[in-house]
Amino acid sequence: MRLTGAALAARSTAVAGLAVLALTAGCTAGSPSGTEGRSSAPGRAAGPTAAPPEIGAVPRLVSAADRRLPIEDFLLGNAGQDRLDRARAVLVRRCMARFKIAYRAPAAPRQFRPRTLTQLRYGITDADAAARLGYTPAGAGRAKPHRAAAAPLPAREALVLNGTDDPGVKPGSARAAGGRVDGRPVPAGGCAGEALRALHADDRQAGGDAPLADRVNYETYELSRRDHRVTAAYGRWSACMRTHGYTYAGPEEAAADPAWRTATATARERAVAATDARCKARTDLVGIWYTVEVAYQKRLVGQHAGELAKIRADLRLRQRLAAEVLDGER
Repeated sequence: MRLTGAALAARSTAVAGLAVLALTAGCTAGSPSGTEGRSSAPGRAAGPTAAPPEIGAVPRLVSAADRRLPIEDFLLGNAGQDRLDRARAVLVRRCMARFKIAYRAPAAPRQFRPRTLTQLRYGITDADAAARLGYTPAGAGRAKPHRAAAAPLPAREALVLNGTDDPGVKPGSARAAGGRVDGRPVPAGGCAGEALRALHADDRQAGGDAPLADRVNYETYELSRRDHRVTAAYGRWSACMRTHGYTYAGPEEAAADPAWRTATATARERAVAATDARCKARTDLVGIWYTVEVAYQKRLVGQHAGELAKIRADLRLRQRLAAEVLDGER
């Protein structure tokens, strides 16, 4: 799950899916990640509550993994975020070299993230994989990745990187005034801040998705999850589960069952997870939920069309800038 900002769980992950909930008890059920969402506690993006949108025909979907959501036009996605991260690392390294500091950013811990925004957004859907792995998505470990604490940088290097040695000032932020090192001026925000500005970002955005796009991504998930058409499908899913001897009000409850907090998936977990996926297919829960969420997203995208058009233009600019940086490394 790709989580960034104060909720890097969500850039987000997003935004990221119900199945991951079984891996980390601290994750919010069904948080979109992927986006893994990139801001903490997103606020309302749509203003007052409106009547549920019309949805039209509902496709039968076993999985939504290869379906797009309207908000994806305004989110970086895995490839876009990776490109920006690589370009930022290059820019930081070049800046540090001006101060005769050989710097390499510490490697980020390997984290599972869905292949697409919708791969696990509505929970697990691959019954065969669930029968083998339980609620652990293929390619993900069951334990939180342990990240060893990086050795602290020497004071001089830390000042150049972050633009401040004041513990009350956010490293790399606009408030990090820089100062001078060896007679040379340190950029505001240090090399970290300089790299963000070169990629048309700032310390509040942290190089990730725009807060509005994050909020729409998060809010439509929550609105659709509570929509009467989805809750009705939950009821049919729950009835299907009961016919197999499993009592859960909804997929989040099944995925988050404390009994699954084991080093490997138990036989019962695998059975429940496989039945969960099959009951989703039988009740078309994914098709209904995806269709309802698309309707909510279209509404919100329309309401914020002007702001989101600027966000999309900004994404394109940042990707072009990142590509230029990386081309210079070849």
